[in-house]
Amino acid sequence: MKLYLVVIGSLIVATLTYIKYINNNTKNKRRKKAKYFAETQVSHKSYQKQKDTRPVALCLIVPALPALALENVRKNDQIDSEYIKELIDNSLYFLCTDDTYKAKKISELLETTDEDYINVSEQREVYVSIEIDNAEEMIGKTVPYILKRNLPVNAQGEVRKIACLKYLSVSGLEKFNRI
Repeated sequence: MKLYLVVIGSLIVATLTYIKYINNNTKNKRRKKAKYFAETQVSHKSYQKQKDTRPVALCLIVPALPALALENVRKNDQIDSEYIKELIDNSLYFLCTDDTYKAKKISELLETTDEDYINVSEQREVYVSIEIDNAEEMIGKTVPYILKRNLPVNAQGEVRKIACLKYLSVSGLEKFNRI
């Protein structure tokens, strides 16, 4: 009878130990699975963020003389970060947005001419719109120094529009940040 009780007690202890082992093992598997899914979710979101980046529209109003530093740059030409910084330094008005539609609407408010910016007097102003990829840190900045500081080091910008403003025209400038 004592042997019978010892065997039954041993079976009960072994069964409880086995059940505890199985529960711990499944909990660990669930934790590992949850951790794996959390990591893949984070990496997927960061990939989506990189993939969903939109170009930044940098709109500048600069005097004609600094615009001449662009030397025959035309629409759809690429310019590097040094030219962009120089234009920001010399700008009178600027705007940086990720909404290219907004930038286009604002440029339509400006009174521009068909004149070539190279042939106008230095007292005239030139509108330059530049599209820059991977420059989200520049969006909405209202100080030129911060705008330049947040410009990526090896940034390449594509000139979307370059046009002379009518002499003494102020139409549309209220949408820009004034230096």
